[in-house]
Amino acid sequence: MNSTNQTGLFIHVRPGFEKDASKELLFKLGTLLNDNNAKFGQQELIVKDKDLSGFVSVQCSGETIQRLRSDLKLKELIFARQLLWSSVCLTIPKLGDRVTTIIDHIVKNHLVFAGCNAFSGFEIETTESDESKELSGFCKSIQRPLENALNKAKLLPKGKGAAHLPRLVLVMSDPETVWICIADNKNSSHWPMGIPRLKFPTDAPSRSTLKLEEAFVTLLGPEELGIKLCSGMTAVDLGACPGGWTYQLVSRGVHVVAVDNGVIDDKLMKSGLVVHEMEDAFKFRPLKPVDWMVCDVVEQPARITALMEQWIINGWCHHTIFNLKLPMNLRWEEVNKCMNQISENCAKKGKQIEIKAKHLYHDRKEITVYCALR
Repeated sequence: MNSTNQTGLFIHVRPGFEKDASKELLFKLGTLLNDNNAKFGQQELIVKDKDLSGFVSVQCSGETIQRLRSDLKLKELIFARQLLWSSVCLTIPKLGDRVTTIIDHIVKNHLVFAGCNAFSGFEIETTESDESKELSGFCKSIQRPLENALNKAKLLPKGKGAAHLPRLVLVMSDPETVWICIADNKNSSHWPMGIPRLKFPTDAPSRSTLKLEEAFVTLLGPEELGIKLCSGMTAVDLGACPGGWTYQLVSRGVHVVAVDNGVIDDKLMKSGLVVHEMEDAFKFRPLKPVDWMVCDVVEQPARITALMEQWIINGWCHHTIFNLKLPMNLRWEEVNKCMNQISENCAKKGKQIEIKAKHLYHDRKEITVYCALR
């Protein structure tokens, strides 16, 4: 058994976006560390962001990582699907008793890093790379033996008293490498790999409906969504056809103006909740303010950003969810520029906003943004 003696953090990302996630992470870490204490801003951060690996890891001192565990928030990271705190990258043998190898390391080393003597739960997963996808069967085969060993070592206590403890997460990135991590329950995704398991509605007109559903689940969550999106509300869907996003709104009892020169799904039109306006999304103006505006128009990020600013600043909607299609290069830089532009221009007009974004599982080369008036 070999292990890299390290502490740090581990994030799941979409394969192909490791460099973008690294840039964002280093920008965020630099801001946090410099804000906290100047000497930590000079701390060397060792970053691993191999192309198509599906993850980014950062190695730093234990003192620094404890500060970051207080201040770095998953919900504020765009390209990260999951935020885990890693104590070690463990090399395990291809053959033999790998369960004992892993458990021994957890008992001897990992509990010290975790700052606890047990865990509220246990998960084993892979990254999303092509290589690691083949490991899902192996992970399932050792899930129960590992859980039994953890229970035997009294590391998985039951009951409400254990709920505050972090979760133990093992991530396999290749057949011989396992990252031993912990997930803070209030600062991590509870979905494996940070990917929501959503079921495609058979009566939805397109698979794009899952993108808006994931945005609701990820950017808002069920409790917040229940307050902000209610039956009887009004919405505009820009670039609606064939109606994947309109479907999500109608299924929640929302009255929708679907704006598109194409054809809207007939079932949606028969719901009695949809009015179809055959008009250009950039020229359409609502007759009166609406509660929501959603937009999945394929256009340059700068042009979409300007359109969203217009809707928010003019008060045409209170909440909006929209996509920014990303360029081939400098994707993080483009995202950062657009997000800052919206915030700064709204502030100049005296509009206080809430804005957050995520590179969702159902996104491709785009990010999804939620923006609302406060």
